[in-house]
Amino acid sequence: MRLLASMLLVSASAQADATPRYVMYYHSDATPLSAMADTPYTHIILSFLRPTIEPDGSIGLISPPKLEPFWSDVPDLVSAGKKVLISFGGGLVTSADYAALAGREAELAERLAAFVVHKQLQGIDIDYEASDTFHLKRPSGVIDGRAFVIALTRELRARLPAGKYLITHAPQPPYLDPGWHGGPYLDVLRAVGDAIDWISVQYYDNPGFDKPVATHVVGLAEGASRTSYGALVEHPDGPLWPSNRLVVGKPVYHADATSGYLAPTVVIDEIVRPLRARYGQSFGGLMGWQFSNLTADHRAWNSVVGGAVLGED
Repeated sequence: MRLLASMLLVSASAQADATPRYVMYYHSDATPLSAMADTPYTHIILSFLRPTIEPDGSIGLISPPKLEPFWSDVPDLVSAGKKVLISFGGGLVTSADYAALAGREAELAERLAAFVVHKQLQGIDIDYEASDTFHLKRPSGVIDGRAFVIALTRELRARLPAGKYLITHAPQPPYLDPGWHGGPYLDVLRAVGDAIDWISVQYYDNPGFDKPVATHVVGLAEGASRTSYGALVEHPDGPLWPSNRLVVGKPVYHADATSGYLAPTVVIDEIVRPLRARYGQSFGGLMGWQFSNLTADHRAWNSVVGGAVLGED
């Protein structure tokens, strides 16, 4: 059976900013946010906003206290040429948390969009990791994660216009695998792909999907995994997602993930250079988890890795 080929092709109306992108999450406050102004990152994603239900039953948002000292730095980062987004979700938001929001996606989107506007951000990232909600057979009380992510994306785009605000997603590679519960994120991309500026695939913390690099991440070698970059862009049944809207996510330092770590030189030689050679300016870019300057690996990402991504090495 043809693998959703033509159904996943998206129209030219989908917005895409300049590529390649060099994206970095800011999660640890070990290094001040202001230090990112002098780095090559094109996009900075602050993390994470989490949902809560207020005593009156309304939807609230929990912003990490460690971000509070740094909100005043956002305009300076924008002035330095960065686009700053906020990520909603993350690994700590459970299926039970999302169950309390199901059917209320419009209200949630209203709160999220208001936060983006109030903080003078350039967009929002959806990091949905409640894997059990993507299962084809779900127990009672577990929501349909596909329907929730689709509805939330659609409601967010209605409030954050394309071309003015970015909406990005960060799926884990199994979510793009038809052999894993039907590939739930393929359904998401088919339904609301036009509303998503790019996806950053988390090629880490997913053993079996993050190595070998040539076949499971880059995907330009024989035997490429169907969740690899090359297979998503050049699937034999037709492209599943365009190269200029696909970003490779990797951990910056070995302590930043349980699997998928590669030394900075390997990231450059085995991921960035092959993909730049194949796709040129259509290479969607590289994403790192997470920012610091405390180790040699972090400092390399803050300098030479970025040069390789952006073609300045």
